[in-house]
Amino acid sequence: MIVDRKKVLDNARKINDICSKKDIEVWGVTKGLAGDPSLAEIYRDAGFAGLSDSRLTNLRKIKDSANDMPRQLIRIAMHSETADIPAVADISLQSEASTILKLDEICDSLGIPHRVLLMVDVGDLREGFWPEELTHLGGALSMLKRVSIIGVAANFACASGLLPSREKFEDLVIYRDELQDVLGIDLPCISVGGTCCLKLIEAGDIPEKINQLRICEGILLGKDTAFMRDIPYLDGTAIVISAEVVECRKKPSVPAGEVGRQAFGEKPLFIDRGKRERALLGIGRQDVNMDRITPLMKGVHIITASSDHLIVDVTDANSLLPQDKRIKAGDVLDFRPLYPAMLAAATSEYVRVEFE
Repeated sequence: MIVDRKKVLDNARKINDICSKKDIEVWGVTKGLAGDPSLAEIYRDAGFAGLSDSRLTNLRKIKDSANDMPRQLIRIAMHSETADIPAVADISLQSEASTILKLDEICDSLGIPHRVLLMVDVGDLREGFWPEELTHLGGALSMLKRVSIIGVAANFACASGLLPSREKFEDLVIYRDELQDVLGIDLPCISVGGTCCLKLIEAGDIPEKINQLRICEGILLGKDTAFMRDIPYLDGTAIVISAEVVECRKKPSVPAGEVGRQAFGEKPLFIDRGKRERALLGIGRQDVNMDRITPLMKGVHIITASSDHLIVDVTDANSLLPQDKRIKAGDVLDFRPLYPAMLAAATSEYVRVEFE
């Protein structure tokens, strides 16, 4: 997987510029490339306020590469991992009072302060306190010693695809204000997560009190999947997945015999197009989400994939090429990933990520 450092940096700077004009600080989410330290450095150079990731392993990776930037754990913590949080994250997003209390005990024993954003579920139905619960948090969180509650946060277009709207943002501000009254403290931060929030920020359709954006997809891929748009001012060609051809020959376009379920429990549908030139590539479902990549070479069509191989039809591509340039073993074909494919490739130990 090839990452164009300059394109990612340009995208990050443009997003930071848009948000800074609205007094919104940007926290770059690094999990899209599995917490690669090079990505953390790009986010630092772009002027981001901090780094966010969902995995403690990734936060450990970026701790030394951009150690002047605060780090934020954005996946709800398991009780079993609370002891590891203070060493790698300055802030964490939490949605259970019992977890916050356990984290406070650990921070107190270590003498380390920690900040927490309370997740509020505004309708996506993933993590977060249901709004009615907020009024009951005063007693549970009034005796914290080392943990400081600094605000509220919400996610959009995650588990259920809930889209952001001004109304949802305004609800989040109301919940923050109510929580301030309950806790009797100032909560300066209201954080929203998802590239989809950028569309409303661009339009100025966001309350002034929203002051933090957590973002990944738009920076790396120039896309906003939730609103199904290519973000016009961002570069969508910053990341390419390249795979080597290991075999290329003419074969029938339908299997020779009765077809059952393949290794992944699916029954592929084949159309008889006669003999076609098929290229076998050294990348498979174990490495990348095959349904979320697009060939960059004209005339290359994905047929199917197994654990370790991707099979593509290159008949049309070869018809456009001179004889000595036609696809053969040893050649490399490029693909543009969507977010799920990029994430899978970045977390596969079999895929090498290179920054250029």
